[in-house]
Amino acid sequence: MTEYELSLKIAKVKNVISSKSVIIYALIVNFIIAILKSIVAFLTHSSAMIAESIHSLADTLNQIFLLIGMRRGRKEPDTLHPFGFSSELYFWSFIVAIMLFTVGAIFSIYEGIHKLMHPAEIKNINYAFAVLIISLIIESIAFFRAFRKVNREKGKNKIIGYLRKTKKSELIVVFLEDLAAIIGLSIALILLFLEYLTDILIFDAIASIIIGILLGVVAFFLGNETKSLLIGESADRKKIEHISQIFRNEESINRLIQIKSLQLGPEDILIAVKAEFNNRLNSVEISNLINGIEKEIRRKYPEVKKIFVEPDIYRY
Repeated sequence: MTEYELSLKIAKVKNVISSKSVIIYALIVNFIIAILKSIVAFLTHSSAMIAESIHSLADTLNQIFLLIGMRRGRKEPDTLHPFGFSSELYFWSFIVAIMLFTVGAIFSIYEGIHKLMHPAEIKNINYAFAVLIISLIIESIAFFRAFRKVNREKGKNKIIGYLRKTKKSELIVVFLEDLAAIIGLSIALILLFLEYLTDILIFDAIASIIIGILLGVVAFFLGNETKSLLIGESADRKKIEHISQIFRNEESINRLIQIKSLQLGPEDILIAVKAEFNNRLNSVEISNLINGIEKEIRRKYPEVKKIFVEPDIYRY
């Protein structure tokens, strides 16, 4: 194994471990909270607690899907899939968005509407308050872990801009899930407290409907972003500009005619280049020059795994 291949493998492992730890922590948290919420939902007959238990159950399944995507994305290329399986994570992230909408949003809204039509007093409401407060604390810790990871990744970009541009779908999913969980828990806690104070039996139903709408909005955003990645987005613009400059700085290249990129996975980029080489170079010299450029690109950007350079003649 060459020094480059070793450094590439180490970088890949570090990134996988970092993202995976965030997902596993979120999985454990959501599983525990889902059990607690389900027990309290049974004891209280609260629509808001039912919506929250479904929310946490959906989040737990989502983390499992993400781990499946990360594992399958590391499979080696085969004859049928010569470019590998990096896009697996994007596929499973898209499934997560569908799960949030179908399991979380639709059921929560349905349960809220049903409760509006058939109001009923919440039993053992103190249990609901206790679990909501505990869940809010635990989810806040999970969100802080995801936020730190996103904050390191985004650099000087604003968070919303980073979420729109990042190619790491697993971070988008975990970050937005945790954020939605905190907002949903806060809504449930406030509206259940209002029902407790006023004895008006509609606040529980309203909380369930609002939680459902919140999940729908998050699911739509996730679905839209992961769909774009699945269809095929270009790599980061600044990264491609830097790679383009490598070609332009080479004296034996007369002109960079075209450069295109495709983000195959969070850490897997393909670039295709057309360039006009100096006509004094023979085929061996051109091949050696291309190999040298590829080595430099991979040294600076290890995530660029596939490079295709086509010598061509620029036509005005």
